[in-house]
Amino acid sequence: MLCLAWCLLAAGMTLAQLTRTRSQSNEPQTPQSDARPATTSTQQPLPAAPLTTAQQVPGAARTGPAVSSLGLEQAIALAMENNLATLLAKERENEARGFKREALSGLLPNISGTAYQASLTENLAALGFTGAKFPGFTSTFIGPFKNFDARAHFQQTIFNLSVLQNYHAGRASVQVAEFQEAMAREQVATATALAYLEAMRADRSVAAAQANITLGQTLLKLAQDQRSAGVATGVDVTRAETRLAQEQVRLSRAQSDDEDARLQLQRIIGLPLGSPFTLADPLRFSPDALPAIETAIAAAEDTRAEIRAAEAQLTVNQLEARATRAEQLPSLEFVGDYGISGVTPVTSALPTRRYAIQLDVPIFNGGLTRGRMQVANAREREAQLQLDTTRGQVAEDVRLAYAALRTTADTVSAADSAVTLAERELQMAQDRNRAGVGDSIELVTAQTTLANARLDQVTALAAYNGARLNLAAALGRAQNFRW
Repeated sequence: MLCLAWCLLAAGMTLAQLTRTRSQSNEPQTPQSDARPATTSTQQPLPAAPLTTAQQVPGAARTGPAVSSLGLEQAIALAMENNLATLLAKERENEARGFKREALSGLLPNISGTAYQASLTENLAALGFTGAKFPGFTSTFIGPFKNFDARAHFQQTIFNLSVLQNYHAGRASVQVAEFQEAMAREQVATATALAYLEAMRADRSVAAAQANITLGQTLLKLAQDQRSAGVATGVDVTRAETRLAQEQVRLSRAQSDDEDARLQLQRIIGLPLGSPFTLADPLRFSPDALPAIETAIAAAEDTRAEIRAAEAQLTVNQLEARATRAEQLPSLEFVGDYGISGVTPVTSALPTRRYAIQLDVPIFNGGLTRGRMQVANAREREAQLQLDTTRGQVAEDVRLAYAALRTTADTVSAADSAVTLAERELQMAQDRNRAGVGDSIELVTAQTTLANARLDQVTALAAYNGARLNLAAALGRAQNFRW
């Protein structure tokens, strides 16, 4: 399960989330006896979290046509169709349905046909027929002679509790695969929203850097005019030029981050890499009305696919344990065949048949069944532990998301105030500079304060929207999340 904690790194201005990665390995299956149907299991380790960083989600396996404008809803829809994680989850569901059909085959009739035409010789001495024991036999070698047989074989299980429980386990495994597919879709939707959010943040950072350059150019012209008027020195002009160069460096970095964010988004959702597009959704502050935290936790327990998958996996393991214990019980089946036999198909061919009720009573198989039972019981206990920890993790996820959302909302308010105050400070510094009572150091300081405040505002907005996304993922609603 996920640990819903995340932050924006101030130095690189990139969005990240703390999560665990999903394991893709399958557990080894126990050896099966030829005398019993094999226990079919699609058990896999449950994904650790529905929320991952965009870097942890695989890229798209398919690439669609380019788009000119891209909204979050469209991006998530494209990711559902193209991303490798959702496509693999769908194939695993098909695999589970195949295992279910395999398990069902043990309960259905098994009909086959055989036919042969043979030429035979026999050594009767090998069978105990010798002249000494059976007078009249002059030679123990007979043949060659012909033999023909063609018939249909029929086999039907009448009672086999182990096979029945295996079928029930296979049917429950399909439900596990369905929930795991839902989890994969939530993961991909969350990663897509994260990549989209990073692209929005990068766009706003570019806009802020461009605004800072425009301001730097204005202040540079002011310093040059004042030097021409004899009220400023060359140091003042150089200081303004240095500040403008620093803002140009920031713009270059912001543009590079923006390109990286767009490429990452395109890779996740399956758009042609490098194709131009505009983001239809703006980065903005949208306050949400939150229900009581206990209500939210109860809702998450009902909607999170992780809990449903863990419950279904527990059911699978319970049924497999019952199937293994049932291997100790007798089984009953009907077998029969009907056909014709003779020398050739047209010589001495007569209809023949055989039918029987067969009782199979297991007595001792070297401890194989007891070993299987031990494995099945251990897996059942593991599934129960997994379910218990999943429920606890879901509650923690919601509480962490609530705490982050409250904190980031306050941060956005503080960042907006900081921008307003920084703009006022810069205006006052400009007025003092024009009146001749301020110097260029005061002006550049105010300019730097405003530039930093703008970047902090972008960071705060991205952090707040990331917290909203965290809450949606904690509630199992990432696919329906909108800015």
